[in-house]
Amino acid sequence: MEYKTLGKGDVKVSELILGCWAMGGDYFGATEDTSSLEAIEKSYELGVNTLDTAEIYGSGRSERVVGEAIKRIGRDKLSVISKVFKPSMQHDKMIKACEDSLSRLGTDYLDVYFLHYPIPEEEVSIEERMSTMMELKKAGKIRAIGLSNFSIEEMKAAMKYGDVDVIQPCYSLLWRYDEELVKFSAENNVSVIPYSTLAQGLLTGKYKKDAVFTDGRAKAALFQPENYNRCLEVTDVLSEVSAKYGKTPAQGAIAWLLQTPGITAPIVGAKNGKQAEENIQASGWKFSEEDYEIINAASKKFTDSLPNYTLFFNTETAD
Repeated sequence: MEYKTLGKGDVKVSELILGCWAMGGDYFGATEDTSSLEAIEKSYELGVNTLDTAEIYGSGRSERVVGEAIKRIGRDKLSVISKVFKPSMQHDKMIKACEDSLSRLGTDYLDVYFLHYPIPEEEVSIEERMSTMMELKKAGKIRAIGLSNFSIEEMKAAMKYGDVDVIQPCYSLLWRYDEELVKFSAENNVSVIPYSTLAQGLLTGKYKKDAVFTDGRAKAALFQPENYNRCLEVTDVLSEVSAKYGKTPAQGAIAWLLQTPGITAPIVGAKNGKQAEENIQASGWKFSEEDYEIINAASKKFTDSLPNYTLFFNTETAD
């Protein structure tokens, strides 16, 4: 396992980051805290020192689970990421939201704190949002500032008012709208930690054509009938190439991202220790240049055909 420094600061993260969204037990369906803790402990045992959560995940439940893991493992051994959600962007509300997250996590600082989503300027200006983040950083409550789901234009606006150390876009073999954002970040020494690395399971190879989903994914763009089966065609190519290396399609999807220029450390979720162990086997090897490009071409053929969706989680378009 390799470790990377975020942006211009001194926060170090493992090259794979454990995503703790599912541990909230809402969007992806019910989960057991014991299994979630097993996933965290197994990940740490195998070298993953970085946990990604947010106040909105299970209305604080994910943060509480991560807080229990921090108690067991030790705060000084982990890098902890959390995020502030849209209703808490005004100065006083953000200060309180950060304190509440710290309380649930059982720590007095966050390694990274993210603005989880952009909001309209007329609601709370980016100057106020970033100034509050800088205030939290100066007070030692957070060590690095991140932006999640921001466009290049929104990112540039934020950079006028404070440090941006890391961004968190949705990015995978099936979702590549932010290629220019990744390039811009690399040019400006901003780290990139993408989420939905496995496209919420579509790149794992475990789903069959014409499957029906009843959890949060039922509304997501890629799970709609016009896209779903075509997604699995990309997964078929990924599966075939990954098998040459003795790897699963999920491991191949993660490894592809690890090889992609500009990507710092993908976020990968796990619901239990077995999934965590399987994900970590994506680290420590590489595709040949030829095989990387075979997968890349299948990916681009699909993503270039998609409408201009604004978010992974619904079917709204910018057109």
